[in-house]
Amino acid sequence: MTQNTLPRRIRLSTAILAVVAVSASGFAVPARACEPDAPGWRDAEGHCVTWRLLETRCGTPASTHCTPDAPDPASTRLLPTPKGDPSAAACSGCGCKGGPGYRGPNGRCVAWRDLARTCGPTLPGACVAEIVDPRAGAITAQEALIAGKPRGR
Repeated sequence: MTQNTLPRRIRLSTAILAVVAVSASGFAVPARACEPDAPGWRDAEGHCVTWRLLETRCGTPASTHCTPDAPDPASTRLLPTPKGDPSAAACSGCGCKGGPGYRGPNGRCVAWRDLARTCGPTLPGACVAEIVDPRAGAITAQEALIAGKPRGR
């Protein structure tokens, strides 16, 4: 029993030293390909990015902060989601501070990120148009495209 234990410990020690040496050298083990339904981009840490996090993690265009891993052509045509300015002076009506300009069924102004989910795929849908931004239709179509993609792990 002791005769078999020593070679086993040597093999284990050798394996541990090999892992430490590879980690210390900065050599990266290639990751497996991103899922086929993913947008095909990897963030700075090398993780595959899901459709819902593509703009947040990578920016627009996706090549701003991410590297390609067989990118889906639709991911290269995404528009940046506009951002409203909540610090703007007081005003009246949805859209006056840079939002899309639609009031949701709950009576509150709809944010850019919630436009398709709240109003529906075609505008105005379930919402009421107020001070409408001309980009709202394109952003809603883009959100509908992303919502139709499978969710990542």
